[in-house]
Amino acid sequence: MTRLTTYPSARRSALLGGAVTAATVGAAVVALGVSLYASAASLAIAASGYAIVATIMLGGLVYSGIAAPFGAANVITLGRAGMIMIVAGFAIDSVTYGATAWWIAAGLATAAFLLDGVDGWAARRGGRCTRFGARFDMEVDAVFALVVAAVLWQTSKVGAWIMLIGALRYLFILAGALSPAMQAPLPRSNRRRAVCAFQGGALCVALMPVIDGGLAAGLAGAALLATVTSFAIDTVWLLRRRSQAPAR
Repeated sequence: MTRLTTYPSARRSALLGGAVTAATVGAAVVALGVSLYASAASLAIAASGYAIVATIMLGGLVYSGIAAPFGAANVITLGRAGMIMIVAGFAIDSVTYGATAWWIAAGLATAAFLLDGVDGWAARRGGRCTRFGARFDMEVDAVFALVVAAVLWQTSKVGAWIMLIGALRYLFILAGALSPAMQAPLPRSNRRRAVCAFQGGALCVALMPVIDGGLAAGLAGAALLATVTSFAIDTVWLLRRRSQAPAR
């Protein structure tokens, strides 16, 4: 992969595109937050969370070696991150929100979930599938699961156990940091994509105010079981791969 440092003009183009996108979506985040009459705490969480995501994204863009424009797919992914950060505000100050606001939170979460398929399509259509874009999309997916799980917990429909859905990705990363066997790349998997789609859909439906606690807990429990099973399959595959590797 060609380093951006070799192509200063490409680097400037990518950074400019990212900066413009960050400013535009950031303004939309603030405007939407104000329109919801969100508390200062909720608005601060949304803006701060988005700023952190955008900063990490821009830093990754510089060092990932992309010698191409920012691209529509990354714009969509960054927009999804903005939506998710607004939803995060609901977990911070849930006491002040009524049913209407919870519908808005569920709607934003659902929009972010559905756009997950659009950014990949945009990348393929534009011929700009990059490792950076794929990693950026995956990490936004992980933040989505963590945030929506936290908000769902705050609705009191389910217990704190729902947070395990969002924590599994980060526990997997921690395992990789502790064990070289867990750092190997995983093969592409339709099972993994299907579980991710089921997990996101179940969380969004469970968040809707019309869904009672029993049904929400059932949906969340099924999503957690599917996610744990998927991570377990990947973990076993990585450990077996190491055990089958020839000794040096």
